[in-house]
Amino acid sequence: MTATNQKPAAKEHPTLAVRSPRLTLLLVVFAALVLARSMSEGIYDIAFANLALDLSGLVSTVGLVYFVGYGVEVVASVAAGPLLDRGDPKTVLVVSYLVKIGVFVLIGLGSTFLSSHLWAIVVAAATVDLVHHVGEMALFVLLPRILDARALVRVQALGGTVRSASELLSPVVAGLVIALLPGSRALLVAAGLQVLALALFAAFVAVVIRAQGPLRRSTPDDAAESDAAGDGGGAERAPLPSRREVARTLTGSRAWRRFTTFHGLTVLALSTVILSVLSLMRETLHMTAAGAGSFLAFSTIGAIIGGLAVAKAGPDGIYTSLRWAPALAGAGALTAAFLGQTRWLLAAGLILFGLGFTVYLRSAGLLIQLRAPSAVLGTWNGLLDAVIRIVSAAAILVTGFLFDRFGGQAIYLAFGLLLVLTAALWSTFGTEDRAALGATPLHPAPARDPGEVTRS
Repeated sequence: MTATNQKPAAKEHPTLAVRSPRLTLLLVVFAALVLARSMSEGIYDIAFANLALDLSGLVSTVGLVYFVGYGVEVVASVAAGPLLDRGDPKTVLVVSYLVKIGVFVLIGLGSTFLSSHLWAIVVAAATVDLVHHVGEMALFVLLPRILDARALVRVQALGGTVRSASELLSPVVAGLVIALLPGSRALLVAAGLQVLALALFAAFVAVVIRAQGPLRRSTPDDAAESDAAGDGGGAERAPLPSRREVARTLTGSRAWRRFTTFHGLTVLALSTVILSVLSLMRETLHMTAAGAGSFLAFSTIGAIIGGLAVAKAGPDGIYTSLRWAPALAGAGALTAAFLGQTRWLLAAGLILFGLGFTVYLRSAGLLIQLRAPSAVLGTWNGLLDAVIRIVSAAAILVTGFLFDRFGGQAIYLAFGLLLVLTAALWSTFGTEDRAALGATPLHPAPARDPGEVTRS
């Protein structure tokens, strides 16, 4: 698409500022929402894995459940984006909660057919993964539409911190729940937590409405859009760009091509390291299963600190974080692999990795939310997410074979150095690239830098 023959750009959704003390209440409600969602996720993940293992007696079936779930998430990233741009993210998110609640209640109430057939468990788990991922995408699209840059960074950073903290708690809670309610009945608790999360989401939206009025400010443009939709007999409303047009815009923008390349390399290394750290501790550092599991808590401690660091830095710190966070994660990975025989150094390395991991992923996500065209944010982010997930999945699969062939230290040396390299690459992402991110043909007007915070 060129600037001379492009279609009329879709109108941006206005963002409205949330002011203190409403912002404090908003953060508390959102923190509770993330906690309820994370607790439910921890329970149903383990419950589905246990059901698959009990029915088949094969560990490979657990991998099958996760593999199918990962596959449907990739499909959702591509397919759901345009639907979110054209529809109402709030409605999509509510439906995702209701579908998960229905699946959990249906199986948990004792349906002998569903809980005694492996294929039914795989389908149920895939359905939950699908609607959960679509719900996550809906929330990703919704937040920039209703919050200004300062509030968005605070909300997303706090969400990352609470989610990381819940990773310490959720396995313990899930274990207790499954011990008290074995088999499929544990899913009833997951359903209850989803009901709580749904109520908290309603409270979150209510706080936003009370703080800033309707989720979208009434403007003459809104009235014109209503007429165009058929209410007032106006001219036909210009359609949103198609998925293909969005893809062409992404690939045609040098700044977004650079972002996608740097982001893909960084996430590839981060995801591979985080998913192989247990193998490193067991196979290379010769730790027991219990010892390795307990040391994973140190990476979670780093992740908690990382969420607080993103909130402290605010919108101004996004680009700076992209430069130093991968290098810090790389230093942590190298420390854990080569100095991990000394346990306090292993703990320090895992904390550094968890800190860099969280700061980078939160900052990159915020950059997309703040710089992509908001009218097609769902499609834009869905395409990027699908590419990153496919590349990372392939890297993780190959890493397993390389780990067995060359050992954990060689793998961690490669990925640790790759993270240092990506930090250097992000250092070349200068002012011109930042401006170009908000100046594609699909941006109706030059977008403000994320550091420009809406002020009252």
